[in-house]
Amino acid sequence: MQKMMIAGNSSTKLSAVATRGYRLLSPSQVIRSSSTISSTMVATTTMPSLAFGGKRQERDMLNHYGNRNYHLVQPINKRIVSNLTTRHQSMTTSTESVEYLCVHVFVTCKAGTEEAFLEASLANARESSKEEGIARFDVVQQIDDPTKFVLVEVYKNGDAPAAHKETAHYLKWRETVADMMAEPRSALKFKNHFPAVSGGWDYPEGAKLE
Repeated sequence: MQKMMIAGNSSTKLSAVATRGYRLLSPSQVIRSSSTISSTMVATTTMPSLAFGGKRQERDMLNHYGNRNYHLVQPINKRIVSNLTTRHQSMTTSTESVEYLCVHVFVTCKAGTEEAFLEASLANARESSKEEGIARFDVVQQIDDPTKFVLVEVYKNGDAPAAHKETAHYLKWRETVADMMAEPRSALKFKNHFPAVSGGWDYPEGAKLE
C-alpha cells in the first residue's frame, strides 16, 4: 500500500497534490461529484502517513471527515465515498431549524393486557421509526399505573401522520390492540420549540434503539 504525507501551507499542499496526480476537493465538491467519482476514496490532507485501503482507514476517514476543509481523492472504493457522502449530508441537515408535529397519544389498556399491548406497540414503533416522515417514535409506560401508556410520535411534516396510518405495521397494531383498550385513545398535538434543530429529534443514522 502506498503511503504519503502532505505537509505545509495550502499552496504547498496544492503543489504536492498536482505533482502526484491527486485532485483536491472541498466537501461540497465531493458531494456534487460523488456520481462521477464513484470509484474513489476521500482522504484528508492533514492526516499524515496515510495508508490507502482497509477497514482501519475507513474508520479513520469517517472519524476525521467533516473536521477538515479539503480532501484528497484517490481511486479505491465506491462504498467509502457513499459512506462519507451520507455522513456529510447528515451533519449538514442535523443543524437545520425545523418545525415538527409532536403528537402524544394517551392509552389506557385493560388490566392484564399490559404486556401484550407493550409487545404490539414496540413492534409498531420499531417499524414506525424507519418511516421517512417520522423523526422519532417513543413508547413510554406510567410507573404507578402500568395500564397507562403514552406514544410520543414526532412527525417531520403535516402529511406524515396520514402516511403512517396507511402502513402495514400501523394497521396491524390497530387491529391487535383494539380489544385491549379500556377506553378510547386520545391525542394532543404540539409544536416543537426546543430542540429547534432536526439533530435534537431525529434518530442518528444506524442508531441502536434497543
